[in-house]
Amino acid sequence: MLPPLILASRSPRRRQLLDALGLSVTVKDVDVDEENPAPGFPIATVLERNAVLKAMAVLPEAPAGSIVVAADTMVAIDGRALGKPKNADEARAMLHRLSGREHEVFTGLALAAPGKATKTSCARSAVRFHPIAPDALERYIATREPYDKAGSYAVQGLGMLFIDRIEGSYTNVMGLPLELFLVELESFSGLDRYRWFA
Repeated sequence: MLPPLILASRSPRRRQLLDALGLSVTVKDVDVDEENPAPGFPIATVLERNAVLKAMAVLPEAPAGSIVVAADTMVAIDGRALGKPKNADEARAMLHRLSGREHEVFTGLALAAPGKATKTSCARSAVRFHPIAPDALERYIATREPYDKAGSYAVQGLGMLFIDRIEGSYTNVMGLPLELFLVELESFSGLDRYRWFA
């Protein structure tokens, strides 16, 4: 019997990605104070810490034998992290900054289980945007899609229109690097990754 999986996340996109794999997942909403990386501080380290915070918020209620999955995603350009915009002005400024340039998307991943040491890792993808025309930028902001997205865009939504190319994991840009997750799940659980799909 496979260990139950618990996703510690508010993100519907992470749930959709795991559902697409056919994995049975219980979702637990978490609300933790996430750390923002200071300039020059390794973003991957901060995201792994944030993922651990989310996992630890759920772990005390996790049934024996279950595995808690948590993640934290951030967009960065010029070494500076871009969070989620609070308003149209912030979304506009972020998208102006990304327009016609390459940026990075990082996702910190944590796997935890009762009585077991937590396992962390981080994925990185490089994303290059086409130059964004001013009218396209304003029309995109008017859709309100940018407002709960790191970097002010959704790769699985209309934000895909801005993308020239992606190097690395596409699902990482969505918020959960499935390739890394499956490798880490195999290592953490001791079960061959293909058994999860049998």
